[in-house]
Amino acid sequence: MDDYDQNKVYFRCNTCDFLFMENPERFPVTCPQCGSEDVSRT
Repeated sequence: MDDYDQNKVYFRCNTCDFLFMENPERFPVTCPQCGSEDVSRT
């Protein structure tokens, strides 16, 4: 777990259901798979 980035959290895209890690301070958070901004923090 030493390489875990504390600045990133998991998000799930509500459009394509893709799970990804992103920095929550980045706005807007967009899905890297489909580009949707409709994401939820998990």
